[in-house]
Amino acid sequence: MKLINEIIDILSAEKPNLTNAFIKTKVLLYRLGQKDLVTWVNNELNGYQNVEELPPYRILSSEVLVNASNMAYQANRHPIPLSHLDAELRSSLENSELMHSLAVLEEFAKSDSQFLERPLQMEWIPILNKGLANNYRIQKAWCEIPISGVVQTLTEVRSRLLDFLLELNNEFGDDMTDEQVKSKASEVDPASMFNNAIFGDNTTILVGK
Repeated sequence: MKLINEIIDILSAEKPNLTNAFIKTKVLLYRLGQKDLVTWVNNELNGYQNVEELPPYRILSSEVLVNASNMAYQANRHPIPLSHLDAELRSSLENSELMHSLAVLEEFAKSDSQFLERPLQMEWIPILNKGLANNYRIQKAWCEIPISGVVQTLTEVRSRLLDFLLELNNEFGDDMTDEQVKSKASEVDPASMFNNAIFGDNTTILVGK
């Protein structure tokens, strides 16, 4: 199928345009009669609205850093202990969700900076202050996310979609009509192929309503 080959070519290029590949994938899924699978594609294109829908590959490790001072010293961009926090609070700081669209993530990946900053709201300051000694008080706090994690996320998205398309490519001829494509799709179960490639083997994901 020509469209499948086009998307494979985009994804296998040295500098792939993921947004373009995903838009074409959206068209492909409709042609296959698999519009219920478009939810994941839309989430990647537009950004995720709900944390509950966020795939694990979009949750990255982060480190809490602060600017803090006491009467004698100023400490900038300094890591702080989190052992006084309960597991749920600590996890919300040590893990950061990438809710952004693919286009935004691609811009992050091109950044000259090595890190992204997730600012922490002022409500966190008194909570984090409790972990400090020597009368230090926090002026600013944020979570730092390595850009390398963003790059890895994009690579994983690219690889998962490519796996799905390569599987499909084995089943569909280049000269099939739209009706033949839909008929063939009913035989090869693209939904299972999609779930296995995108979300992992033996995983059932509700991808549409």
